[in-house]
Amino acid sequence: MTSVTASDESERRVAEALSARASGAPRGTPRPAPSGRARSGRAPSGTSLTTALLIALLAGAVLGSALALISLLAPGVLPPLG
Repeated sequence: MTSVTASDESERRVAEALSARASGAPRGTPRPAPSGRARSGRAPSGTSLTTALLIALLAGAVLGSALALISLLAPGVLPPLG
């Protein structure tokens, strides 16, 4: 008569899980396979990066133009930088 301790049981469960994962057996609920149509709603990452860079460039141009107009039209409003 051998008694099974909690650590023996947990070791056995870990070993079973690792062997099942190594053999490619499904675990838990299966996930649906990704299809081309499922991702059609999202923009590719290259497009979103290009859009973000374009927005940053335009925001910088607007800020620079605003500071230039303030310094030209209202001298002394902006503090000197040096």
